[in-house]
Amino acid sequence: MIYLLIFLSGFAGLVYEVLWMKQLGLLFGSTSQAAAATLAAFFAGLAAGSWFWGRRAAGTANALRLYARLEIGIAVTALLYFGVLHIFYAIYPWFYQSVAAGVWLLLVKFGLALLLVFPPAFFMGGTIPAMGQHLIVERSQFGRAAALLYGVNTLGAAAGACLAGFYLPLALGFRATCCGAMAVTLSVAAAAYWLSRTACSGAVVAPVGVRNDGNPAGVALFLCFLSGFGVLALEVLWTRMFAQVVENSVYTFAAILVIVLVGLAAGAYVSSRLARLAVSPPLMLILVLLGGGVAVAVTPFVFMWLTDSLQILAVRSTWLRYMGLIFRKGFLAIGLPALLLGIVFPFLMKVEEQRAGQPGRTLGRLAAINTVGAILGALLCGFVLLRLFGMWRTMQLIAALYLTGAVALAFSTRRLRAASVVVFVAVVTVLNPSRLPITSVDPARGWEEVLEAWEGSDCTVEAVRSQHGLSLKINSHYGLGSTGGSALERLQAGLPLRVYPQTKTIFFLGMGTGITAGEALHPRFSNVTRIVVCELVPEVVTAARKYITSFEGVDYTGGLFTDPRATVLVEDGRHYLMATREQFDMINSDLFLPYRSGAGSLYSREHFVSVKARLAPAGVFVQWLPLYQLTETEFFIIVRTMLEVFDEVALWRSTFQPGEEVVALVAHRQAGPLPAATDGSVAERQAAIAGKDYRDLDRLLLPLNSQTMPFFYCGNLTAAKELFAGYPVNTDDHPYIEYLAPRTYRNQTATRIPWFVGPRLAKLVDEIQRRCPPDRDPLLANRSVEDRRLPVAGAAFHWARLWQIMGNEAECRQAWQRFADAWVGRAVSSSSQFRGGVQPASSDM
Repeated sequence: MIYLLIFLSGFAGLVYEVLWMKQLGLLFGSTSQAAAATLAAFFAGLAAGSWFWGRRAAGTANALRLYARLEIGIAVTALLYFGVLHIFYAIYPWFYQSVAAGVWLLLVKFGLALLLVFPPAFFMGGTIPAMGQHLIVERSQFGRAAALLYGVNTLGAAAGACLAGFYLPLALGFRATCCGAMAVTLSVAAAAYWLSRTACSGAVVAPVGVRNDGNPAGVALFLCFLSGFGVLALEVLWTRMFAQVVENSVYTFAAILVIVLVGLAAGAYVSSRLARLAVSPPLMLILVLLGGGVAVAVTPFVFMWLTDSLQILAVRSTWLRYMGLIFRKGFLAIGLPALLLGIVFPFLMKVEEQRAGQPGRTLGRLAAINTVGAILGALLCGFVLLRLFGMWRTMQLIAALYLTGAVALAFSTRRLRAASVVVFVAVVTVLNPSRLPITSVDPARGWEEVLEAWEGSDCTVEAVRSQHGLSLKINSHYGLGSTGGSALERLQAGLPLRVYPQTKTIFFLGMGTGITAGEALHPRFSNVTRIVVCELVPEVVTAARKYITSFEGVDYTGGLFTDPRATVLVEDGRHYLMATREQFDMINSDLFLPYRSGAGSLYSREHFVSVKARLAPAGVFVQWLPLYQLTETEFFIIVRTMLEVFDEVALWRSTFQPGEEVVALVAHRQAGPLPAATDGSVAERQAAIAGKDYRDLDRLLLPLNSQTMPFFYCGNLTAAKELFAGYPVNTDDHPYIEYLAPRTYRNQTATRIPWFVGPRLAKLVDEIQRRCPPDRDPLLANRSVEDRRLPVAGAAFHWARLWQIMGNEAECRQAWQRFADAWVGRAVSSSSQFRGGVQPASSDM
């Protein structure tokens, strides 16, 4: 029963940690610095709680009752967390505007994180010492029982990480999941309190005349610190390592965490078994440290072999098979080192057994030192070591630290000194991973050359040259754009600016190559006086500034880094819009991979509310969506969410290429028609298609001006909102996109679940125009009769391209004729205009 309680305690603790890290990331921003501040605050609470409550447990007559009170403290402070978080959302913008960006703002975030997560973490830190004080009544039990206690708690944490990472947020939402964790915590407290009625804690007396194996206390405490430092540093490194070959969704990050925790739990169990053996504890610990150091040192080579030199895993497999593959590769790559290193800290309990006084005090002291090491390991690895030495050399450095611990213990106990030194030298000299690649190229894409790579705190950024030009990538496979696709990237800024030429100030959420934002600085958009660009990853800014501004002698960014009108910020764009008070005429949100961790929050109701507040009275919000990466479900959820916030939302497109459609949801803070055209003429449109027919679809050069912009207009989504009423709203509490998109992405590649492209999009456009015909659309009220027929021309043109690809010449010819008539302003009968439709959407979600 006792071990079940400690399992459930670990389960609830990891659920809290996962959810709090996610929620505070939304408040403080998803930068690595903000995440580090939150993690440090949480671990500081654990360390302080371990130290304080360990000392208190040593003097209590009923440690199990103290444990019950600690669990109640966790539940109460977790409940208070919600109220305090709500207050912080109200006051945080004031701090953001009052404190200069940089170190001072980071300290503010750390201080606020301390107020939020330190109290519950402080109580969590005391649970293991209190339970150890109750459970361990004889000194000879200390090493074995403490290791088993730690292992069961860690196994519970692995179960919590699994459910909180894979199932609960999608099924229940964050708030309900946290309430469920509080219910578990209170149940554990009630059970412990009930058991405490007949329980009492045995006292372990101070050692007298106990044989000393020659291991100084200082060495043991150093190894305790080293264990925490190494495990958390390696967790950072292993996550980065797998980021090179997986899709980096919430599920892949959760999988790595579960693998590490299972390895640590298994190591603790092995430690409890080793503690039974009649072998010198220092000697056994030396062997474990040597084995763990070697296992860490060979991990880069094993990983390169398992992934065929960093090739992306499982291009075509269902989501379940894909996750199974990640777990299989993960356990093969890091399972053994995680297990061996998981032995170290629990086995130190056996090493310290001869010096153990009260178990609670000893456990609390060791856990506190281990947790302090964990804080420094995560921070130094993420912000210093990765930047200085890179991923592979840092891993070798951590291996060397473990071997240093083995050497120190060997010399202090005069055992295996020569062997320890030999292994240390061999790892440092022979197992040198510095020549291993940190990035990969995709052979299927033809010739590619990595010009330069930057290893930062968040990811690895590469500048890659190919036959298609110069591109920027994150972690080898996430493309940020390229010079070869600059025309479409420019259109993401050029299209809305042609529609709204009065725009003076623009905010770009996401920079990528900088080509899109740079288009706003073109002389044709002379009204633009200020643009602000937020890019989350600092190395992306470095890469764009160095390569995109000078590729083949051309500045593809249009002077983004030199024009005084432009400001480029390294910041979480969502966080900036939530915290700033500046307003913009236009907010332009870039294309994002929907399945990437954190991207789903950019389609949430809370984010759209922040966007609306940052728009000037006549401002517009442009949210670009890659339909070739969204199914109907995700697309309709996003539309439904935006319709919840904005009174007027329209659908636009930037490309007619079947299978590669990109659309924009354009929302208005205040309802009103589009501005009147300022250039272009019907005669110019007639000249563009003169002498052409359906066989010239691929060679058409249509004029791009303010008059022809309605050609890209698909329709009024607000007028057709019933189509989306059956779908849920994506919120921070119920992050449907974040958890659905990775599943559908994998299932689509394996089973051909259709993306929302081609005929599916075309039928939706027809249905929207049927419900709100362009000639009666209030958004087009300022346009001429001829201009109001351009949306019909766009819909017909898309159908013509579709029929062309499907090889249906007769339908292609008819669609072309509808396009040609509407393009030059002739009326098109409704019977010939609408050739398909969709029914009002519903969802069983």
